Amino acid sequence: MGRPATGQTKVMGFRPPKPLRDEFEALAKSEERSPSDALIEAMHDWIKKKRRERTTEADLEGSRTPDGESDNHPK
Repeated sequence: MGRPATGQTKVMGFRPPKPLRDEFEALAKSEERSPSDALIEAMHDWIKKKRRERTTEADLEGSRTPDGESDNHPK
């Protein structure tokens, strides 16, 4: 993943709880990664997860019959 030129993207700031930040920074360091790169990867992963969840929910909505009736009628 290439890094955009400085000043080309908006900077985000937030204050995670200290224990979370400490563990996150230690893990990033152990993988020789910058915290910024690790956060960008985490954001990509979270977005992909949410897209999959929405797709699954939309598939389920489309498969329901009117009035909440089930397609699984006893034989």
